[in-house]
Amino acid sequence: MAFSRQFRALIKLSALWAIPWTVLGVAGGLLRWFTSPELASITSLGGWLVGHALAYGALGWISGLYLGLLFARVGRGGRVDGLSPLRVAFLGALGGAAPPVLFAALGMLFGAPTVALLPLLGLGALSAVGSVMLASSTQAAATRAALAGSSTTGRLPAA
Repeated sequence: MAFSRQFRALIKLSALWAIPWTVLGVAGGLLRWFTSPELASITSLGGWLVGHALAYGALGWISGLYLGLLFARVGRGGRVDGLSPLRVAFLGALGGAAPPVLFAALGMLFGAPTVALLPLLGLGALSAVGSVMLASSTQAAATRAALAGSSTTGRLPAA
């Protein structure tokens, strides 16, 4: 039962990151479509947007998975309110920024132009900020519940 609860929490966190990344990917695809008229002769708008949605959504999914697994590993079954705020902020930034930065590095390694990778790095920075905000608010909620004497404070899943 505990495994399925932990797995569900990991899936929810991943989806929480995949949805905004998908929306940002579609917005970036639209912007690129309307600023580059030559794309209309190469591909359709629908195919272009689906490709962006899938690519950026998968990146958001991976980022959410990485953040959840990082917290599970570092927390080792401990209480969320037991982690220091600085550690939570650092792990949130690392979890949000690492996947986009790694994919950008892979793109550069395989010859992608630097200009094509700038949106990915920018969204990685936004993801890091969002991860810090999410992790910090989760820790604050767990601390408030612990101070209130609630017995329902969350635990990080054991790795």
